[in-house]
Amino acid sequence: MDILIAGVSTRGLVESAVRSGLHHRIVAVDYFGDFDLGLLCTYRSIKNDLRLPYDAHHLIPASSGLAWGALAYVANLENHPSVVEVMADGKPILGNSPAVLVSVRDPARFFGFLVRAGIPAPKIAFCSKPPKLDSNIPWLRKPLRSGGGHEIAVHLPGDRLEPGFLLQEYLDGLPCGAVFAADGRDACLLGISEQLIGRTEFGTDGFRYCGSILGSTGAGQTEWGDLVGSIRQVIRAITREFHLVGVNGVDFILKGKTVYPLEINPRYTASMELVEWAYGLNIFKTHLEACQGRLPGFDLLAHPDMGCFGKAILFASRALIFHDPRWWFDQGARDLPLEGEQIAQGKPVCTVFSRGQSRSECYDRLTRAAAEIEWTCLHATTSVWQQA
Repeated sequence: MDILIAGVSTRGLVESAVRSGLHHRIVAVDYFGDFDLGLLCTYRSIKNDLRLPYDAHHLIPASSGLAWGALAYVANLENHPSVVEVMADGKPILGNSPAVLVSVRDPARFFGFLVRAGIPAPKIAFCSKPPKLDSNIPWLRKPLRSGGGHEIAVHLPGDRLEPGFLLQEYLDGLPCGAVFAADGRDACLLGISEQLIGRTEFGTDGFRYCGSILGSTGAGQTEWGDLVGSIRQVIRAITREFHLVGVNGVDFILKGKTVYPLEINPRYTASMELVEWAYGLNIFKTHLEACQGRLPGFDLLAHPDMGCFGKAILFASRALIFHDPRWWFDQGARDLPLEGEQIAQGKPVCTVFSRGQSRSECYDRLTRAAAEIEWTCLHATTSVWQQA
């Protein structure tokens, strides 16, 4: 079967598909058109082929003329169910249907369900001065179509809440993510990671997502078992309520020992390639099988502590020109720009990876790898390849 993978950045799921050994022909459309995506499959890029800024609707003309028989999608198409429906044009959708996306991405319905189910959740509000708004509670302004921490900010008293935004109670805890496979009735937990948010070491700030560290989140064996048990209950309840299928993610705050779900990402997520790396569980194959009603026989607690696995997205601290993508690819970096591509300040450069016995060792290796790439782009007068 020929499968189209679409979204803002498709390299991760495409790489998993190619590695799966299932022999599907993969084609892709995304914004970036990364160097390493071109090593994997035929693709079209909004940025390089259409010469347009990113808009999910631009994926539709980008896919025109490509031959494929089924559609799989990644971020941020969960926020654009109508685009998913138009792109599919009656062909099979390998993942959650547009109707499911509309339902699970509706904050009022999602948080309403959490409250009814007795699952701890932050308070939310849809106007800047709602009745009984507690002035002692810190609030965040968050887009209704959220993703990657974009446009999230602290909401101050007197601030106006623009259309398309909601208020969400700010919880002081550890930002985390869990990934799972679902068959519409039940779910299998695949991994838990700490989310890296607004880290200046990777060229960003605020609430911007810039990476993940997969591991036991610093918990002891008993605490880890309790956390896994709590998240399993949450994902099973959410799966039954919203009929999720395939691989999905849930963002949550871990405050003490309590899990506070923030949102569901009903598609492939950034931390899933760490799960694949750590546990040898092919995510693309798991996704297809879950869509067909088969969950993996995987028990997260059966895997001993193998240390930490990390990835970080490097954002440019200043404008730079990228060189030698093939050399950096061979060093293990991914999502690489094309040779000579100009990257504006604040835009993503590439993704780096690391492994360590501890969280701090893993994180330090990520920061060193990111710093090396940016320093080379900013200071090298000749290419790394020529210098090597």
